Amino acid sequence: MKNIYFILIILTLFSCNKHANKPDSQIEMKRLKEEIHRLDSINKILQNKLDVNRPDNIVKEDFRRFFMKFMVDSVFQTNRIKFPLPYITWKEFPGEEIDTILIDKTNWEYDSFYFNIANERTQIYDNFELRFQPTDERLLHWYGVETGGDAKYFFKGVEGNWFLIKKEQLGD
Repeated sequence: MKNIYFILIILTLFSCNKHANKPDSQIEMKRLKEEIHRLDSINKILQNKLDVNRPDNIVKEDFRRFFMKFMVDSVFQTNRIKFPLPYITWKEFPGEEIDTILIDKTNWEYDSFYFNIANERTQIYDNFELRFQPTDERLLHWYGVETGGDAKYFFKGVEGNWFLIKKEQLGD
């Protein structure tokens, strides 16, 4: 948006220099100033709409740095999980009934998030809808291309820090 204003101002200045000796140049200059003011007002309205849609608590902690420490430090990992942690998985056999188990802190097993890059793919999304936008949510989606694995780890920003809030494992 700033580039558009800059271009408009430059064009206005060049336009005014060409018409400086003409009696209508003052009228044209006034019209251009009004147009710039109108565009500035539109820009403020659009910016306010964007601010309304932006979450108030965008997490300040860098997710990549957080996640690297979350992977390698078992104490840090345990401290950054909101317990009881909902764990969604198959009740008995894949493709049948789904069950939600609540894992408490004493039953949590450290997860190193080791990824075998030959057969598995990992994507980290910045929200739970799998779209990229600035939010206080991250979804780590691990899926095995040949292994049939499918795990999702849901992270949420809470008071400026990242926490694991849910785990879903619905692979084969």
